[in-house]
Amino acid sequence: MPPTAPQSLRDQLLREAVEMIRYAFASGKSVPTSVVDAVEQYESHPPEGPPLAPAPLVLAHSRLARIVAPATPRAIVLLADGETAGRFAFLGPVVLVRQLMAVAIGCVVAFVLLGLFEATGSSTVSFVNTWGWNLLLNELWWLSAAGLGASFAILFQVNEYIRKSSYNPKYAPTYWVKFLLGVMAGYILVALLPFEVPRQGTAINLVQPALALLGGYSASAVYRILTRLVEAVEAIFRGNVKDLIAEREAAATARAFEEASRGRVRQAARLVDVLGQLAAGATADEVSATIREIVASLAPEVSEAEPLPATVSRAAPASVTVAATPQALVAAAGRAPREPAEEVALAG
Repeated sequence: MPPTAPQSLRDQLLREAVEMIRYAFASGKSVPTSVVDAVEQYESHPPEGPPLAPAPLVLAHSRLARIVAPATPRAIVLLADGETAGRFAFLGPVVLVRQLMAVAIGCVVAFVLLGLFEATGSSTVSFVNTWGWNLLLNELWWLSAAGLGASFAILFQVNEYIRKSSYNPKYAPTYWVKFLLGVMAGYILVALLPFEVPRQGTAINLVQPALALLGGYSASAVYRILTRLVEAVEAIFRGNVKDLIAEREAAATARAFEEASRGRVRQAARLVDVLGQLAAGATADEVSATIREIVASLAPEVSEAEPLPATVSRAAPASVTVAATPQALVAAAGRAPREPAEEVALAG
């Protein structure tokens, strides 16, 4: 009988905390006495008594989750409930594992029985040289081999999660999707991809089921193979190589121009800050430090080799004039940079 769902969040936390304590003690982990006392207090609390504050139970649950990591509370409870699974307990406490093992056994039986026919494995089979029942028997043989490889890969992966007590039943449908993808990949690899099978040796008749098994075991590898084939076909009709290079150069030039424009806008904003400092009556040392920062951001090697003087000649506040407005600086940031001689002429 499947376990009943918890009636409330408090019951779920208490059940998981109790099972985590049992798991930790059974695994030789150290559990603080205060945590055990808190959980024991909630477990022995009578239902008709006044409700207890949930904070101690939540804290005990979080500390236990850190103690039993990488195991998860859900997996620990699931494995604890699966210990009384009935007549199929020898197949494991997880329903997905029992189903996958049944499918794997079915694939093994089908592969063995189909291999007894003379039509399977007697020669290299393809859609060109074989048809009718002989082709159907060989295709079923390939599918059983692909299912065998896919179930083997999934069982191996799920077994690792169960061994670490970190299995999450929420992802059970994804394993069945992976199994179906493995069967499809194995069939595609052996029946549809243009592989040339060498016609020599005694093991030639096992090449096709072996390819189907490998495709079922690693559907991602078949996916990458198909992706490379599609890219190769696209490269034939994509266009001239010179046109591709020109497009990439144009894109790189556009990105460089955009980055330069952003840099000029940032520097213009910093110059506007300098004007604001002057208008607010900042000292010469503060303005000099800000200018040094701007120069360092523009040319770090120059700022390190020839630092600006620490002090700037002071002038009377009444004689300080600003030759440009913030709007003019921002507008100038969008134009191309001038030559040094031109900048000196404008400054004069």
